[in-house]
Amino acid sequence: MKRVMAVIVFLMMLLGSSACGETGGGTLSYAVFPYLPDTGYYQEMIEKRWSEIEPDIQLVRREWDCYTDGAPEGIDVIMFDAVMLDKVVSSEWVQPVDLGAIQDPGDIFPFALKGLTVEDRLYGIPVFLCGNFLIYDQESEALAAAEHITDLAGLSEILVVNSEEPHNRHQYIIETLADRRGEANPAVTGDEESAMLTIDRLAVNACKHDDDTQVTMAYDSGTGQGYIGFSESMRLLKKRAEKTWIRSISFSEQPDMLRMYVDAAAITAGVKGEQYEKCMEMINIMTGADMLTALSVHKGVPQYLLLARRAPYQFLSKLFPLYAQLEKMASDENNHTILTP
Repeated sequence: MKRVMAVIVFLMMLLGSSACGETGGGTLSYAVFPYLPDTGYYQEMIEKRWSEIEPDIQLVRREWDCYTDGAPEGIDVIMFDAVMLDKVVSSEWVQPVDLGAIQDPGDIFPFALKGLTVEDRLYGIPVFLCGNFLIYDQESEALAAAEHITDLAGLSEILVVNSEEPHNRHQYIIETLADRRGEANPAVTGDEESAMLTIDRLAVNACKHDDDTQVTMAYDSGTGQGYIGFSESMRLLKKRAEKTWIRSISFSEQPDMLRMYVDAAAITAGVKGEQYEKCMEMINIMTGADMLTALSVHKGVPQYLLLARRAPYQFLSKLFPLYAQLEKMASDENNHTILTP
C-alpha cells in the first residue's frame, strides 16, 4: 500500500509540474507584436533585462497574431492592436491591469490609455503607436504646403502610394471617411471607392503594385516627391533620409482627424496569483521607457518607431532631430485611438 501511495504522490507531482510548465513554476511565456520591424531584437532585449531581474524564471517565446490566431492559449503575456480591443475583451482573452501597478503611468500619452479603457478598466499598457502619415521631401513646395491631400488634386504622380493593395486601400478609405466626417472611428458606408479618387490620381502608377517596403525604397531612389507610410518605414531611407520630413495630413477636404493605432502589452485572462505578479513585472519591462529608448536605435540606425511614452523622445531627439517631430505628433492632445479594423 505504501508503494502504491508513493507512486500516486509521484504521479500527482509530475502532473502538477507539467500543468505549471506553460504558465507557472519556472517559466513565463510571452508573444510580441509580430509586425514590428525586428521582433528578434525586441525579444533579445526583453530577455536580457528579464534575466537580470528574474534569473530563475525562464522566458518562453510564443507566436501570436491578434488579427488571425484566435484565443492566445498557453501564453501568459501578449501584445495586441487596439483595433482588436472589443474582441479581446468580450472574448475574455485578457484581464484588466491596475494603473497603479504601471511604472510611471503619467509618462504615457493619455489618449493611448483612454483608448485601452473599457468601463473604467484598463486592458493593457500602451507600447507603440502607428498611423498613415505623409513622408516627403522637404524641398517639395506642393507637399510642404498641403494640409489636405485634396490640395494636390490638380497634380499627378506626386506620391508613391500603394493604394491597390486591399489592406492599405481599406485603411485609406477609413482615413478619408474619418476626415470627412470628423469621426475617429467611422462606419463604412457605400461611398468607399469615391473616397479613393484623389489618392488614386496622385499615386505614382509604376509603384502601385509594390508592398510598403518597396514603396519606401522607390521614393528613396528618387520616385515621386513623397509617400504615404508608417513612421518606421523611414529607417530604410538612405539617399533621401536627411531631407525627408513626416507629418499628419488630412485625407479629405476637411480638417485632419488625428488617429493612431495603439499596440499594447497585456496579461491573459487565465493568469492568477504569483504568476500574475510576475507577468505584471514582465509587461512593465516590455513597455518601460528604457526599453523603448534602446529599441529605437539598432546598430546605430534610428528605427523611427512611434512610442507611447514621452521620456524616450527626450534622449532620441538629441541624437536624431526627426524624433522631435515624432514626439510632436504623438503628444497632440487631439489624438484618438483607432478602435475599428
